[in-house]
Amino acid sequence: MATRDHSIENLIERLNRLPGVGPKTAERLAFHLLRVAADEALGLARAIELARQAVKTCSRCFQLDACDPCAICADATRDQGMLLVVEDPREVARFEDVGYRGLYHVLQGRLSQLEGIRPEDLTTGALVARVAGGAFTEVCLATNPDLEGEGTARVLAEQLAPLGVRVTRLARGLPAGSSIAQVSSSILADAIEGRRPLS
Repeated sequence: MATRDHSIENLIERLNRLPGVGPKTAERLAFHLLRVAADEALGLARAIELARQAVKTCSRCFQLDACDPCAICADATRDQGMLLVVEDPREVARFEDVGYRGLYHVLQGRLSQLEGIRPEDLTTGALVARVAGGAFTEVCLATNPDLEGEGTARVLAEQLAPLGVRVTRLARGLPAGSSIAQVSSSILADAIEGRRPLS
């Protein structure tokens, strides 16, 4: 049986470590990088190196940015009383796109018994300290509406309860374009509970 060069195997193995990249995709990406012009492949490597050097984790909200504190935390025009808690730095951009103007706290993940992720593995301690020392009027838990996200929101709500701040959750309901007959009962129950007046 023919064997591949160790450097190719090493490249495939490292690509396979990326989230969402399985063995076949890693192999396809590796051979693509070896087939394209050297400057294109090395340009990717340089882009990764530059991003790693330039991007920092904000010491206040744990968002990724080129400065610390990040541009959002440093913006005095934002609503300083509103704090939106998200799981991942990528979600910040989504809320920015829809016009959210408060502050953020990035958990850097979510609780998961299966993966062994506990509250101390996230930025939950920093969140509690930040809310305790701040002037927030509302903390909205914007974790994903799945089992781990719901569990994370419950734990955070319990930790924040003694601080006297208003803790809310994102509204949930029927996705646009869906059929009532095909949505899950939990989504339908949330839609009924979160109903609003017709304007």
